[in-house]
Amino acid sequence: MIWQRRLFGFLVLLWPSVAAAASPLRLEDAVRLALQNNERAQKAPLRVEVAQGQLDRARDAFFPTLAAQGSSVVRPDATGRSNPTNSGTATLTQPLLNPSAFPQYSQQSHNREAEKWGAAQDKRQLAFETAKAFIQALTTENVLTSARRKLDSARINLETSQARADAGLASTNDVTKAQLQVSTSEGQIANAQGNVRRAYIQLSFLVGQTVEGPLVPPDNTTKAAERFEQSRANQVKTALNRREHAVGAAQDRRPDVQSLHERNEALQASAKEPLYRLIPTLSASGQLRFVPDPLPGEKGVDEQVALNLSWQIFDAGFRYADRRQRLAQLESSRLDEKLLRRSVQNDIELALAALHAARENFNAALAAATAAQKNSEETAILYKQGLARAIEVNDANDKQFEADVTRESAKLAMEQAYLDLRNALGFGPLDADRGTEP
Repeated sequence: MIWQRRLFGFLVLLWPSVAAAASPLRLEDAVRLALQNNERAQKAPLRVEVAQGQLDRARDAFFPTLAAQGSSVVRPDATGRSNPTNSGTATLTQPLLNPSAFPQYSQQSHNREAEKWGAAQDKRQLAFETAKAFIQALTTENVLTSARRKLDSARINLETSQARADAGLASTNDVTKAQLQVSTSEGQIANAQGNVRRAYIQLSFLVGQTVEGPLVPPDNTTKAAERFEQSRANQVKTALNRREHAVGAAQDRRPDVQSLHERNEALQASAKEPLYRLIPTLSASGQLRFVPDPLPGEKGVDEQVALNLSWQIFDAGFRYADRRQRLAQLESSRLDEKLLRRSVQNDIELALAALHAARENFNAALAAATAAQKNSEETAILYKQGLARAIEVNDANDKQFEADVTRESAKLAMEQAYLDLRNALGFGPLDADRGTEP
């Protein structure tokens, strides 16, 4: 009885994980798991931590430092005995004016903001890759379903051809052709199964855990891609004519643009720093020295306060060389930002054109798949009635499978084009992702 109770308890603990593994996986869940488990998502906050540490280090230039030091000196006296002399010193130093610390602190502050936006961009791209892998896996599954449906039709056709040949209503060549189609369909299923397996492996890699399915079709994404042309195309195209509005809004949302902008602000602060070296630095220091056993003529406690002024009037031209180098780096990075900002409108227009073409192609492929299915069913009926040839049945089944594959490929292209458009506009892959603030 004891082992039965233990087994029951183990099954109770195991059941939630088993149920979760067997439950259908939605696109939202896949993206959430990727942002939770994938190492790329886990590394993103560490970038901010490194930048925060550098900012803290730059802040130290404004705070005092306190150092303590002790020493013990052993001197033999006239009799040869050892006579240790102990002393301790405490030194407090407070910077009063350190001009270079101000641009350095500003530089690290902008670097931290750049890393925040960069971390958000890393997560966003991971989310888009996961979403595309998800719909890719669904597409391969649908192609596998079409291949199995074709194999079922081919087997039914083989049985019908065999029966008609046995009854003398058809030649044995019809049976041979049906057998050929069965073999071809089995090969197509094997190929489709391999594609499904590869798609699931890729999805599992991005998600960070094994994904076995089933997958829930992202109907919201598909419907949004289908109706985007009617509901938002005119608005977007009108806004594109007002470049400041559409492109500016996308630039404000896109983390990659904001990250590069903050990095340029950091470079600008860094380029100012060499000029601040022309200003002298000023600091105050206080020192307390304590000697427990002072020698004759030596004080037991000694205090000292000092103001330290340092002014490097000429440094062999290092500051100007540094400024020249940093200005060139700043100008180069500004050109990169200008190019990236200019490419935002190009990305949006390309994505709109791709979505429009993919949507029209999907509608045509959907109509072709419907017609191919109807043709296959009608041809099968005519063959049973002796009004069609076996080659016509095989041709109808092949065309239906090709139409199904074309439809799924067109659907995949449409959904991916919609995701590319959301990426260009600065949104996330899910319709609920309206912003990407760090």
